[in-house]
Amino acid sequence: MATLKDVAKRASVSVSTASRILSNSPKEKFAEETQVKVLRASLELGYHPNFAARALASGRSRIVAVVFPRIYDTPFTALASLQILAGIETFCSQNGYHVLLSSPRIVDGKVDSAFRDLLAGGYPDGIIVDGHFGIDSLMEIVQQFDLPTVMLGYHLYPYYLRSDNFLGGSLVMQHLIDLGHRQIGIIGLPDGVSPAADQRLHGMRFTAEDHGINFAMLPRADGNFSADSGAAAAQILLTEHPELTALSALNDRMAMGAIRQLRMMRYQIPDQVSVIGYDDLPQALELDPPLTTINQQLASWGSIAMNMLQDLLEGRQPEPVILPPRLMIRQSSAPLWQVTEEGHAG
Repeated sequence: MATLKDVAKRASVSVSTASRILSNSPKEKFAEETQVKVLRASLELGYHPNFAARALASGRSRIVAVVFPRIYDTPFTALASLQILAGIETFCSQNGYHVLLSSPRIVDGKVDSAFRDLLAGGYPDGIIVDGHFGIDSLMEIVQQFDLPTVMLGYHLYPYYLRSDNFLGGSLVMQHLIDLGHRQIGIIGLPDGVSPAADQRLHGMRFTAEDHGINFAMLPRADGNFSADSGAAAAQILLTEHPELTALSALNDRMAMGAIRQLRMMRYQIPDQVSVIGYDDLPQALELDPPLTTINQQLASWGSIAMNMLQDLLEGRQPEPVILPPRLMIRQSSAPLWQVTEEGHAG
């Protein structure tokens, strides 16, 4: 089996130069000719780097643990998580890091032991944690191992990245009010499940009441992030409150389910009922009609979080980041439909 020394000898470079080129060290700049020689030599010799040996020699594994707690979905079915993960993976591949994905189960508010074992094994240099669900036991474990950590979401932690969900909720409600809607149904989540979702509701409440709307009186049915739960919530809301002219869902997937259900109930969107989501997933543009929603800049979260983590790994203290949301107005929302003399939708 070829060694690093063999690669260096064939490429006529030092062992340290070969090592830095093959590890794709972001701090090192080598002539293109030198890089080509080393890469060609490694291919010709069939060299495979020994990550354990490299970590032992450098004191760094260049492995980043990315943690998405499993509440309702795995990260592979949660589309927002996939967007963030894609950004992390792109940054890591360009900067010589490797991603170790963890999706610990949460039972009765506690994290399963496999996650603790992962950190105890000493594999990752740092961690990026999806903290949108406010799981205290997860933070306790992270702090116990004293690893550089960046949190995504709401946590009493100095290094975090999140969207301004209060502002996002306010933008949703303001848009519906500007369109003339007052009979608005909310497709939410159980209180306390997601601090981010709670903040969206607070923003909606603030803006509604600023316009004289009693937010507590607006009909609400809760889902669980999934499209099916959004469909079920929409059916409940429109069956029990046929006077509704708009539905606001706290994520895009529930909004997508709501649109599917409304079509089955023979509602015209947006002529009879406007629908708004939250997240601006790529699929939002593919809906018929395209979904009005809130863009959280999710595509940039991964690279921002990795830049913050890299600062921590190199001894710097990054500032927390709060990203402003943007309202994406599309064809699923429209001005309040006209009412006929009989008082029915026209």
